[in-house]
Amino acid sequence: MASTAPSQNNHAFDLRAPSLFLDPHPLLHRMRAEAPVYFSPHLDSWVLTSYQDVCAALRDPRLSVVEEVKRMEALPASDQLALGALRRTFLAWGDRGNPERHALFLKLLKRHFTPHHVEAQRPRIQEILGRLLAAATRRGEMDVVNDIAHPLAMTVVAGVTGVPEEEVDLYLRCSNYISQLLEMGDRDQLFLCQRGMIELSDFLRPIVERRRRERGADLLGAFMEADPDGVHFSDDHIVAQCIMFLVVGYHTTANQLCNGLQILFDHPDARARLTADPALLPNAFDEMMRYHGAVASVRRMATVDLAIRGQQIRAGETIVLALCAANRDPSAFPDPDRLDITREEASRQVGFTIGPYSCMGQALARLEAQVFFRTLLGRFPRLRPRDAAPDWMVFRPLGRELRTLRVLFD
Repeated sequence: MASTAPSQNNHAFDLRAPSLFLDPHPLLHRMRAEAPVYFSPHLDSWVLTSYQDVCAALRDPRLSVVEEVKRMEALPASDQLALGALRRTFLAWGDRGNPERHALFLKLLKRHFTPHHVEAQRPRIQEILGRLLAAATRRGEMDVVNDIAHPLAMTVVAGVTGVPEEEVDLYLRCSNYISQLLEMGDRDQLFLCQRGMIELSDFLRPIVERRRRERGADLLGAFMEADPDGVHFSDDHIVAQCIMFLVVGYHTTANQLCNGLQILFDHPDARARLTADPALLPNAFDEMMRYHGAVASVRRMATVDLAIRGQQIRAGETIVLALCAANRDPSAFPDPDRLDITREEASRQVGFTIGPYSCMGQALARLEAQVFFRTLLGRFPRLRPRDAAPDWMVFRPLGRELRTLRVLFD
């Protein structure tokens, strides 16, 4: 629905400028100073840029996390009907549209994703990475995005979920379609997204049916256990959760690994320090996420009329929480545009978000990052980018991710 938000003629910030994704921070600093709660006609959304407001909104029960459904509801009735499968599957992801069921879903996951269970993945992550690096070095060329980070993250999450790891190419192809739902999805994107959803659902359904008879110590097995809270998942519901993990659980991690390596290429002093002292990796990873996180923003939808800093927001309106702006707010992070891998407050970054809908697999993502950076920095001390400029592509709104990251190594 079109917003009738109050005019803000004193502030005109173009959030659709073609080159904005390359460096949005000068504009975001201005917005935070002049209009921290700003209605963008380009996005038909409110935009929050302060750390305090973003954190409060992430915890606010009045804001729905299934804002993406609005994109479907704005389409003609025939398109809405045609996109029924996409809507059903998306709404089932983690039962996000039902706070009580989502809380039970998280409780189930926490019983499975214990610190011990996550740490037990370390040898497997190391083995997968070693295999991918060996193949690249045999070829004599390496694209870290497509040869290493993306297949690594997808293979790891496939194994944790309990689906066949040898189908990584299928998962990657479908996930790249489905992830467009997380953008400001237009009609064509939504239909591509559904195409990926249906292909992946058709592949996973017989696997789930078979696993009813052959339980395992993975997420599929956890979803099928007799649950003490009385939560029972149908096969279709389990398929939806598998798709969620294969999309969300892979995409953010893979992009953060690539972003982090590019950050180290751009900051050789930080790279040298991290290479000399790998114990700095946990804090350095938080600082990389703060400096350039894989998720630039998330969207919420107001379920009731509410006010933020005196701005009246109506029920049904979209609010873009600019995580990238919150992570560069000088009130939370002094000298925010400077990378400092020893920054004391780095762990306050909101790249994984916070609150009841924060990233469910962040412990696994952190472990993958430790293995990835420790291995690459130790094994390839002269690793360097092959191309003169990073191959960035836009991920609306405000985000960017690397299409390729070709490197030279000795």
